[in-house]
Amino acid sequence: MSNHAQRVESMTTIVAVGAASFLILLAIMLKVRAAKPKRAEKWEKAEIMKRLLALSEKEDIANGISRQQPLAKKQAPRRRAAAAGASTSRAARA
Repeated sequence: MSNHAQRVESMTTIVAVGAASFLILLAIMLKVRAAKPKRAEKWEKAEIMKRLLALSEKEDIANGISRQQPLAKKQAPRRRAAAAGASTSRAARA
């Protein structure tokens, strides 16, 4: 082979290796970028919460559970009873 033919073959090889390397790096970058989960927007989170609450209420109705009172009102007597118990135990110690 002549010197010129060797240079052309060498340049072709370099270009082919460079193009293959670029395609491999591009594929890796696209895969990594696609693997990251998309963060939900604030309005999307609100919509998800509304749907979950509706599903929960439907499930509760199907199971015969009533949600007429908020949970905070149901727990309030327990807290008062616990506070009353603590005050009586303090009075008993004195």
